[in-house]
Amino acid sequence: MGGGGGLFRSAGGRFKGMLEGLRGDDLAKQIESLNELCEILCMATEESLVGLSVDALLPLLVNLVSSEGCPEVMLLACRAIAYVLESIPGSSAAVVHFGCIPPLCSKLMAISYIDVAEQALMTLYKISQDHAVQVLRAGGMTAVLAYLDFFPLSVQRTGMATVANMCKRVTSEHMTLVRESVPQLSALLLSSDPKLVEHVCTSFGRLTTNLQSQTPHLEAVAAHGLIPNAWRLLSQSF
Repeated sequence: MGGGGGLFRSAGGRFKGMLEGLRGDDLAKQIESLNELCEILCMATEESLVGLSVDALLPLLVNLVSSEGCPEVMLLACRAIAYVLESIPGSSAAVVHFGCIPPLCSKLMAISYIDVAEQALMTLYKISQDHAVQVLRAGGMTAVLAYLDFFPLSVQRTGMATVANMCKRVTSEHMTLVRESVPQLSALLLSSDPKLVEHVCTSFGRLTTNLQSQTPHLEAVAAHGLIPNAWRLLSQSF
């Protein structure tokens, strides 16, 4: 067994204790267990976590993200999911399977704590790299764009990169999930931040490529200022 297994054994059931802490109702113990988990995950490799049961861990993290009681618990649970994705690449399917996406989206639709929302967005970005369709179907595009301008610029860029990932997988059957976001995307073409504009252009490029044989859908994409805003953007380049 890898180094992670030795770590858990030498700590006398440390991982089992963390799971119990996450499962219980003691707030202080939850926070302690989440901090310990995040510390282990962020320094770990896939090999050293060979003894880690993602199937046991993720449902607990989903429950904690979904909770509304303590912002620190929600923040750390979102962060732990992101660390799972980073440390165990094959875990992304399990993250989707155990329902991580809907509670992350909900944190963006009704922002009570900005740091929790930022971490939720960052975690959704990681999920969208492999499972963009699932994020889109969960209302991810609407959620990411809902309060995009509330976030620091670096987080806005990550949000638009997430949208671009979703646009890569859009087909005609997904247009109902995209249509209401088109006006905001068109307006973002005139953003003063070049990186943000780059992600918006990528999003529209992917949409139009995927929908090129669907004239009504292309008209819907272009109906909210895309062409004049794109022309303004081009004219500023000369």
